[in-house]
Amino acid sequence: MKVGVASDTHDDYRAIYRAGEVFRNAGVSAVLHAGDWTSPFSMLKMRRAVGPGVPIYTVFGNNDGDRYMAAVRSRDVAVEVLGEAALLRLGGRRIGLYHGTAEVLLESMARSGMFDVVIYGHTHRLDIRRVNGTLVLNPGEACGCATERKTVAILDLETLEVDVVEL
Repeated sequence: MKVGVASDTHDDYRAIYRAGEVFRNAGVSAVLHAGDWTSPFSMLKMRRAVGPGVPIYTVFGNNDGDRYMAAVRSRDVAVEVLGEAALLRLGGRRIGLYHGTAEVLLESMARSGMFDVVIYGHTHRLDIRRVNGTLVLNPGEACGCATERKTVAILDLETLEVDVVEL
């Protein structure tokens, strides 16, 4: 099972549409977004880009200001908002999803043994590493606003291999 992984889209609708195209072409079974959509309307754009049959899961980021409207709009477009952090079970894997605003919490998740994969964002920096057997993945920033590099990832849940894709 392959999943698309994105973070820090920050309302860059061109990057969101391109990410959706990448995910569709890769045949992902789900999309995981690690927060910082910024506007709730970006969720609608991701839904349009990915298509109706692929679940989209997300957590809040520190720049997702209107959380009430995000929760309302997410229901309208079938995006599942999981709060600050979440444990997902997909493809036989336990996946932690967290924006990453507190490094101590992020590292605690990675070291806890609760997860096969921990996905985060926030830093806008690509990070692929293993901590005590747990894959830790930050797909970088889809918006390119900090690094000028727009990236998302395709994660194969069977092999835990990650392909980074430039948008």
